[in-house]
Amino acid sequence: MRIPFQALLYSLSLAILPGCGGSSSAPFVSDIHANQLFFGQTAQFTLTGSSLDKDLNVSTKNCRGLALVSGGSETSKAVTCTVGAVGAGAVTFEVKLADGTVIKLASFDVPNPQVSMVTNLGTVLIELNATAAPLTSNNFLQYVNDKFYDNTIIHRIVTSGIFIAQGGWLTPTPSAQAGQRPSIALEVGKGLSNLQGTIAMARTADLNSASSQFFFNLSDNSGLDTANGGYAVFGKVISGRPVLDALAKLPTSTQYGLSDFPSQSVIVQSVTQTQ
Repeated sequence: MRIPFQALLYSLSLAILPGCGGSSSAPFVSDIHANQLFFGQTAQFTLTGSSLDKDLNVSTKNCRGLALVSGGSETSKAVTCTVGAVGAGAVTFEVKLADGTVIKLASFDVPNPQVSMVTNLGTVLIELNATAAPLTSNNFLQYVNDKFYDNTIIHRIVTSGIFIAQGGWLTPTPSAQAGQRPSIALEVGKGLSNLQGTIAMARTADLNSASSQFFFNLSDNSGLDTANGGYAVFGKVISGRPVLDALAKLPTSTQYGLSDFPSQSVIVQSVTQTQ
């Protein structure tokens, strides 16, 4: 099995095994069915038809890491890949015969990813903008799907100068959460602004130092779009704004050597990708 990589196009040869026999008719694909399509997650695509034990080549666009699922039959074969784009017809599949003849072409819509964050103050639903900030969105979703953010805290609330609530680093102990990934490149200038209700990545003075820590904008902080190189917005809260309002009212003090630390524990109980 050979999987060549060409930009956003990925292909996989589904070759018949020696001695397997098979029917004499040409392969035919009647349908390609996809299970749930979540940006950043592995999806399974099932090909149905006839004579699928013959040589075929499957190519995908915007779905990386194409791999054949073991098993299958003359009438059904499945492949998996990781969804890498959102929008109408974002992921496309093309099935060809060994001679290059196209026998099936299909496209699939992928919705903007959404994440449910459950806290002890309530639940926030966040929609990510994977079109404008694909690198940042994918990074955040990897932490979400690794359950990295579960049982962490909001450790910083600032309501003077800038108005933000920051998390994604500490457990309630507090101690640093294990499993932090390498830093990512800064994605700014993409048409997204640090307006009230948006979520952005925290970082150090190093522009490309964002990793797991994020912050909610509790008011319009458009100055952060360019301040010190800018801070990357990658989504917005689409429900649960009262949780942000509650965060803005919490008193803070210096604790554990950290300024602006909430006097009341704000625990992120779970974070789950819902689409």
